[in-house]
Amino acid sequence: MVETRSPAKQAVGLGSARRGSGDWLAQRLTALALVPLLCWFVWGLFGHLLAGRGAMMRWLAAPAVGIFASLALGVACYHAYLGFRVVVEDYVHAPVSRGFLLIALRFVFFAVAFADVFMILRLSLRIS
Repeated sequence: MVETRSPAKQAVGLGSARRGSGDWLAQRLTALALVPLLCWFVWGLFGHLLAGRGAMMRWLAAPAVGIFASLALGVACYHAYLGFRVVVEDYVHAPVSRGFLLIALRFVFFAVAFADVFMILRLSLRIS
């Protein structure tokens, strides 16, 4: 029997075409956002670290610094999660292992992002 569907019609719904472009775009946008955020964060950390622990803690406790530091760390965690997810999806072939690793990655990066924001919020509100 002769196939009457076009090659494009045969390929619809196959492979990573379901969400691949959205993940690709998110990876690029988070990388673009991380350039200024992490440059600022690392510059500020090293500058205040050399002035002493107290100066660094006072700097991190400022509200604007806390917001930008939380944003930088949250975007960095999301960017890393996207990258690790691609590695697991591409190189782990057993469905059970892949599913477990994807769930574990989501949990780990969410926990790290939550801990980062909690730490900065604790510094800003001076909770001991």
